[in-house]
Amino acid sequence: MKRLLRLAGLTAGLGLALAACSSPSGDQPSGDTTTDAGGPALTVIGQPFTTELYGVGLPLDSPYCEQVNTAIKDMIDDGSWQAELDAEMAGVAYTPNPETNPPKSFETCDHTGSAALVTNGKLTIGIKFDQPHLGFKDGSTYTGFDVDVATYVAGKLGFTPDQIVWVEAVSAQRETLLQNHQVDMIFATYSITDARKEKVEFAGPYFVAGQDLLVRTGTTDITGPESLNDGKKLCSVAGSTPAQKIKDSYASDVQLIEFKTYSECVQALLADKVDAVTTDDIILAGLAAATNAT
Repeated sequence: MKRLLRLAGLTAGLGLALAACSSPSGDQPSGDTTTDAGGPALTVIGQPFTTELYGVGLPLDSPYCEQVNTAIKDMIDDGSWQAELDAEMAGVAYTPNPETNPPKSFETCDHTGSAALVTNGKLTIGIKFDQPHLGFKDGSTYTGFDVDVATYVAGKLGFTPDQIVWVEAVSAQRETLLQNHQVDMIFATYSITDARKEKVEFAGPYFVAGQDLLVRTGTTDITGPESLNDGKKLCSVAGSTPAQKIKDSYASDVQLIEFKTYSECVQALLADKVDAVTTDDIILAGLAAATNAT
């Protein structure tokens, strides 16, 4: 029997209908994947097992790195950072690690450049379009903590909200967007890594997250990354690092499944086609909240 599963705002923002999801046999997927009985559809489990520093991605020849760092510090110091985070996380089962948030140390800006704006008089910023409470597009409206931080930083750089051009920055395209000067900067849950720093500049971090797992509520055989052995299917997005970290360090025979967006991973999880989704805890919490609200 088919069961309609629709992530209201999430699917509206992407034009992606998560409907008619069923197991290959046509029976209902295993696990509690609806809210009919009053229980949530998806659950974030365990404790975070990595540290992920969300940086602001910039082209190597960007002139804005130091100014972005200063703006992030100002946002923290004047209380706007905490106020925006609290507002975005209202109703979401998530508490940031107070030992690492707000961030206390920032990247050193190694490059000095004079690149012109992508669009004259406008600041073009890459964000995610499918991450509720972080970077989310619903029609012509953009919301989320990444959007809030980006808007604050843009203001400190002299740009009003109507001078911001929002561009989708999926994980696999972030370096390309910056290297080809298709965006001026990226706020897209963009973890700072040494490999990425060879290609782009980072300011920040503006948030510190930790990797975790999202499963169907009622799942009992997945309790952490080590329990993903025995060929379990783990979903993440192309161009991100979390799934490979699990395979390298925790569960060598896990099967990695990649999609372009996290919403596609959620669709596969609800349809019982993967066993878990992995990425940063704050992203998973937002996805779970959006799914369970329907």
